[in-house]
Amino acid sequence: MTSGPTVEAAQGDGAGVARGAGDAEIPKPLFSRPAGKILVIWLIFTAIGIVLALVVPKHTFPPMLTKEGDTGVTTVIFFTIMAAPVAALVYGIAAYSLLAWRQRGQRDEPPEDGPPLRGNAPVTIVWLCVTSLLCIVLLVWGLAAMAADNQAPPGALRVDVTGQQWLWTFSYPGTGVSSRSLVLPLNRPVQFDVTSNDVTHGFWSMSLGVQVDANPDVVTTIYATPNKLGKFTVQCSQLCGLYHSFMYAPGAVVRPGAFALWLYANGASLRAASLDAKVKMTRADTATGQVTAAVGATPAGS
Repeated sequence: MTSGPTVEAAQGDGAGVARGAGDAEIPKPLFSRPAGKILVIWLIFTAIGIVLALVVPKHTFPPMLTKEGDTGVTTVIFFTIMAAPVAALVYGIAAYSLLAWRQRGQRDEPPEDGPPLRGNAPVTIVWLCVTSLLCIVLLVWGLAAMAADNQAPPGALRVDVTGQQWLWTFSYPGTGVSSRSLVLPLNRPVQFDVTSNDVTHGFWSMSLGVQVDANPDVVTTIYATPNKLGKFTVQCSQLCGLYHSFMYAPGAVVRPGAFALWLYANGASLRAASLDAKVKMTRADTATGQVTAAVGATPAGS
C-alpha cells in the first residue's frame, strides 16, 4: 500500500520539488519556487530601472547646448538600461532573501546552515555569455564615443582656458580678448586648450558636455560644437583648495553676429572680430548692434 506525501513533501525542500514516500519527487510549479518568485521580482525591478533610465535624466540634467552633451545623455540612458537587468537580479535576490529567509523569532543559537549549492552548468554558461556580451557592447560604445570626441573638427574656434585659484580665464587667440565669461558662437566647433597656472583644476560644464583636467604646464585639448542657444556655467571638478566650490564662471551660446559684437566690445579689432566669428561686420553694425551678413551661414542677428 503506497502512503501519501509526508509533511516534508507538502512543504517542499526549497529546491523546487516535494518529496513523498520512497523519495519520489513531485515537481512544484515554477512560481511557487524561490527561483520563480525571484524571477517575478527581477522582472518588476528591471522594468522600474528602465523607466527610471528613460525619465530621470530628462528631469535632472540641465539643458544640453552641444551635440557632445546630447551624446552624453544618450550614453547615460543606454548604459543604465543595459545595467538595469543585472542590478535588478542582485536587488531581487537580496530582497527575496530578506523577506523569505530571514530568521524569525528568538533563538539562543544560530540556525543550522542550509544545504550546499550544487553547480548548474546551463546557468553558469548563460550567465557568462550574457555578462560578456554586455561588457563587449559597453566597451565598443565607449571606445567609439571616445574616438569621436578626440577628432579635431575643421574650422574650429580656438579658446584658451586657464584655471587658477579660484577663477577661470578664457582667451580668444588672434583677437586680444580675455574674459572671465565664456561666450561661444552657435553651430561652430570649438577647440578648448585647457591648462592651469597653479594646481590641478577640472574644466567642467555639464551643459556643454565637456570635462577635462586642467594641469599645470600641460595643455589638454577637448572639442565641443554648440547647437542650441542658452546660458551655462563652467565649474571646477577637482578639489583645488579653500574656495573650490566658488570657482565657477558664467557662459552663453549666442548667434555668430552677437559673438562678433561681443568680441568687438571686449577689445577685438573689427577685422579680428569678424574673422573669428565668421561674419561680415561693419562699423555701422557695431553702432546698431545688428550684424546682418554672415559668411558661410544664414544671416545672424544679435
